[in-house]
Amino acid sequence: MAWECYGHAMPNRTRISTTVDTDRLARARREFDLNDAQLVDRALEALLGEVDDAKERAALLAQPYDEDEALAWSVGPGESLPYDGDVPDHVQRLASERRAQYRTE
Repeated sequence: MAWECYGHAMPNRTRISTTVDTDRLARARREFDLNDAQLVDRALEALLGEVDDAKERAALLAQPYDEDEALAWSVGPGESLPYDGDVPDHVQRLASERRAQYRTE
């Protein structure tokens, strides 16, 4: 439910009061040109992102892709793709080199 603050609806917001490092806050204000609420929101998002990343890494370590039969399949080189426009020469050379390298492996 939204609550009123200065006559404006504030959905999903919680008022906090805390003490932070003065220099770090000043630098963040200069670097990002955001108000304090936006800075805290971004910081929380970054911290939660770190937690999500750590959980994903732990899950991958616990159940690696290459040990899962449904995920551990190899795909050989496919057919050359048709293009509507001209493919630059350097791109064609690189593709040929990679196909040749794949065949020798």
